[in-house]
Amino acid sequence: MASARGTLLERALPLIGSLRRYRRQDLLADLTAGGTVAVLLVPQAMGYAMLAGLPPTVGLYACTAPIIVYALLGTSRQLAVGPVAVVSLLINAQVAPLAEGDPARYLSLAVEMALLVGVLQVAMGALRLGALANFLSHAVTSGFTSAAAIIIVLSQLKNLLGIQMETEGSAFAQVVGAAHGLGGAQPVTLAMGLGTIVVLVALKRGLPRAPGPLLVATIGTALAASLRLDAHGLAVVGDVPRGFPRLALPPLQHDLLGALLPAAITISLIGFVESIAIAGIVAARERYRVSANRELIALGAANLAAAAVGAYPVTGGLSRTAVNPQAGARSGVA
Repeated sequence: MASARGTLLERALPLIGSLRRYRRQDLLADLTAGGTVAVLLVPQAMGYAMLAGLPPTVGLYACTAPIIVYALLGTSRQLAVGPVAVVSLLINAQVAPLAEGDPARYLSLAVEMALLVGVLQVAMGALRLGALANFLSHAVTSGFTSAAAIIIVLSQLKNLLGIQMETEGSAFAQVVGAAHGLGGAQPVTLAMGLGTIVVLVALKRGLPRAPGPLLVATIGTALAASLRLDAHGLAVVGDVPRGFPRLALPPLQHDLLGALLPAAITISLIGFVESIAIAGIVAARERYRVSANRELIALGAANLAAAAVGAYPVTGGLSRTAVNPQAGARSGVA
């Protein structure tokens, strides 16, 4: 009976099963990977929140409670859940117009969107709609992840160059916009960005096991603070309010439910497809399997947690998940 209860508990909370089979020698690797992804996630989450048109603190909230909830329920050992570029762009495009220029109303709608996405994904998982992922061929998932990477790169060109440019329109239009803005590029910003890329590539080739993102984030932060690079054109976040958010699910604004629901369905599906595509690729490489239905429920629960802490929708991130196993992640403990 105890064994049956244990098996049931492991099915409900996969992390429990990982802990029961956990090897002491894996702890250092998980701690290193967790620290690496955390250092990568903090500035990335703030940047994605600003990409969505939200305060940077919302990004920080989005990478705390949701990732803990996912670690308990998810079947992927390395998927790093949090804000992502594609969802941030969708929030900005589909939710911002409903706020009518009111920042407080916009934040409220973004948090309500996380609640709707969470409910939809949990319902989809309970109805076993994760089977839809079986119809996604390798070509489709590879194409999707590649396209997501291209969108992320293009969305960050303005930050790399330190210029103002439109992030909407076709990929070609964004490249043309970046080319036109080259003359106004901030030298310090461009030097920091290119220097970071060069160091990351050099470390990957010369010291592949070194925590490259952790090193460059630490060095970049130290340089920006010690040399006061913000006074020379480098954009920094500035002061971030202290303290933790109050735990509470947002009330549904029934008058806007009809307008929010199509966007919530879109974000639910795209978030799941991005997440399961990345998780599946990593799982195949690490030789284990993920359950699409349980992934839907885990992602839905993570989005409910995001709504409870005042954040916007989250899903598995491409760059973070790629870094996680490279940094040594063995399980959700990371």
